[in-house]
Amino acid sequence: MEQQDAQSVIWDMINYIDASPTATHATVEMAQRLEAMGFKRLNEEDAWDLKPGDCFYVIRNYAGIIAARVGAEPPETGGCRIIGAHTDFPGLRLKPNGVYSKNGYLQLGVEVYGGPILHTWLNRDLGLAGRIVVGEDGVPGDVMLFEINRPVCHIPNLAPHIRVKRTEEIKLNRQDHFPPILGLGDKQALEEKPLLKAVAAEAGVDVDEIISCSIEVFDLQPGTTGGMNEEFVFSRSLDNLSSCHAGLEALKGAPTDAPFTQIIALFDNEEIGSGTMQGAQSGFLDSVIERLCIATDRPREAFHRTLANSLLFSVDGAHAVNPNYSSSHEPRHHPMLNGGPVVKVNANERYTTQLEAHAHLKACAAAVEAPLQTFVARTDVGTGSTIGPMTSTRLGIRSVDVGSPMLSMHSSREVGGVEDQLHMIRLLTEHFTRL
Repeated sequence: MEQQDAQSVIWDMINYIDASPTATHATVEMAQRLEAMGFKRLNEEDAWDLKPGDCFYVIRNYAGIIAARVGAEPPETGGCRIIGAHTDFPGLRLKPNGVYSKNGYLQLGVEVYGGPILHTWLNRDLGLAGRIVVGEDGVPGDVMLFEINRPVCHIPNLAPHIRVKRTEEIKLNRQDHFPPILGLGDKQALEEKPLLKAVAAEAGVDVDEIISCSIEVFDLQPGTTGGMNEEFVFSRSLDNLSSCHAGLEALKGAPTDAPFTQIIALFDNEEIGSGTMQGAQSGFLDSVIERLCIATDRPREAFHRTLANSLLFSVDGAHAVNPNYSSSHEPRHHPMLNGGPVVKVNANERYTTQLEAHAHLKACAAAVEAPLQTFVARTDVGTGSTIGPMTSTRLGIRSVDVGSPMLSMHSSREVGGVEDQLHMIRLLTEHFTRL
């Protein structure tokens, strides 16, 4: 592998992640990149008229996006090759009545989203981003994104000198210890609506135009490469925006005349179980695939045949062996950074490991000389899950779970291997190519 190619790919991925402080921003950035590739946006409320070669994407509820290139064959015989991933990541989200004053500080009441490693959020420069609904006279109008990309808040730790038990670490309480400090001020300062003023200024609207908002805290430190030989990538949200980026690059590099339809399905809310209208448990992907079949004489029959002829790669970050905690890993399965994509296996089907899909993945890897690794959790330790099992269960699509290895998963800052993104892109491109 040429290092220059890997570096070019990793910096494009870093740029994508840096532009995506929330799942909505990640979706909008994805849409812009798809537009540059010639893909056209379709709306779910409109009638679709699709033909072979058409390239389109559809967004649901701002943070889920599916893009497809229609295959040369009818979908019921050509089937679909699908790459599934998710746009969301663990973090902190502002409560509805989130701004308050305490002990002379202005603070933000936050909820914990997903399963972040909480102590990694302490003592970091934090910005705010999200979306707002604006309108006049209380009538909803446009939805707008905003990003306060400067250190406007901070979650301070307690110094050891004034702890009751100085030798013990504080057990962090989500309610009491995680409200970021926003500034100095009393209750009178709250009447000035300092947070909404800052949001309105970033969005270029008046405070009174904001009808509702969704605000998230994000880590400001940009992504970068590092290590003695620039072999590592350090960034927030590698889990799972690195997979979203790889899926897009595979779609970009795949042949435009394949017999099967090529799909990337990027869902929201995987970190909290996917049970939303834009999550993997919804009918979002089902709807898109069914609408590919709508023009046939027997559309419902064509839909079921399409599913039976399809293959899904569920792509989500995988655990690399941590040298400081190697005993926490299964001793004969130690995925390494820059060791290539990791196939994830679990006897209790927390990962999807359908044999034919797994064999197809191995053939794809061999064709592009992408090394493969395997992750299995210790028998006495549980594991996470992905969109793979729920998608495969609901639709009956053959599927396999795979992901790039990483360290510090769910931290505010994660670690990956520079070469692994290129390995993954080549593997996924072959998935969209191999007959």
